[in-house]
Amino acid sequence: MLVEYNTVMNGTFENNTRTEELAVDVENTIIDRDENLAKIEIATLAIIFLVTVLGNGTVLLALWTRRRYAGRKKLSRMYFFILHLSVADLITAFLSVLPQLGWEVTYRFMGGFVLCKVVKFGQTLGPYLSAYILMATAIDRHQAICYPLTYCSWTSRRSKVMVWLAWGASLTFCIPQLTIFSYQEVSSGVYDCWATFPQPWGAKAYVTWYGISVFIVPLLVLIITYSCICREIWRSSAGELGQRPGQNHQPKPLPAKRAPLISRAKINTVKQTVAVIVMHIVCSTPFISAQLWATWDPLAHESPFLDGPAFTILTLLYSLNSCVNPWIYLAFNRELPRLLLRHYTTSSKSYRSTGTGTTSIYYLSSARFD
Repeated sequence: MLVEYNTVMNGTFENNTRTEELAVDVENTIIDRDENLAKIEIATLAIIFLVTVLGNGTVLLALWTRRRYAGRKKLSRMYFFILHLSVADLITAFLSVLPQLGWEVTYRFMGGFVLCKVVKFGQTLGPYLSAYILMATAIDRHQAICYPLTYCSWTSRRSKVMVWLAWGASLTFCIPQLTIFSYQEVSSGVYDCWATFPQPWGAKAYVTWYGISVFIVPLLVLIITYSCICREIWRSSAGELGQRPGQNHQPKPLPAKRAPLISRAKINTVKQTVAVIVMHIVCSTPFISAQLWATWDPLAHESPFLDGPAFTILTLLYSLNSCVNPWIYLAFNRELPRLLLRHYTTSSKSYRSTGTGTTSIYYLSSARFD
């Protein structure tokens, strides 16, 4: 997990009394571990991992097929952002979900000092990167739709710079994980990958910072940019009717210079990205809210909800949006699944008819893809 219950509530402080209390808690949890709940956790993580890898692997395969066999050597800007979002989701799967799955199986972290820090660094990289790529996508779409004439001079290099900035910010914000977590003895002869905060308020500060940087700030950027985009599309739609809302005079033709600026493709792109954002909010809110509640509520440790299965499952859902994103891409970009189906169906037929497995490229190139 990224900032899980064990990270926040079971982190140690530089205080001997607190450390002794935690040691007793650790010994008790070894005895009292709910094996049935552990099985549910393992099954949940396994399903999330498989669905994430399958969905994002399909998206990457479709993009590669489009570039390799459909004569599209260069990705459009939207596909460029989708590519990096899929990579971010796969990073979440392999560097966050998979290590946590192994951790749940063994119960205690078995990787040692170095791997503890590597795993904890990687567990935050995917969510940060996904959130910041979404921000970059929103800014790019805002520029394309709200300022189309200016966007003509908005070179692809600028879009790439935004993506590399997202990578840089994500890697930078993962660095605190290297100092907070270490492989240490949490009880007599029991070692785990544990968080240590120099001050009692350290956990609150870190969890709050994580919630703001990975959720609140991206959410504000997304809301602002897409509110402007929706307003521009609404104004454009009203302009196409040649009248203001509420007026009954005869429609006037839309000026030629404005007609092509808001295309159906752009509107479809907005719908796709809004769907990704909505699911990002739906999937991220329970996890972030649970972490903030467990950290800030002084009575949280007395609540049966904190030790119950509902809270435990909520802490596993931080990567749920990585499962949903690729299926949204495939649903809104129907070219991609059609291309995969045509290519591999044609390849299979060609292989059976010739025995060479040669792909019928002319069939793919005859179709039009935007």
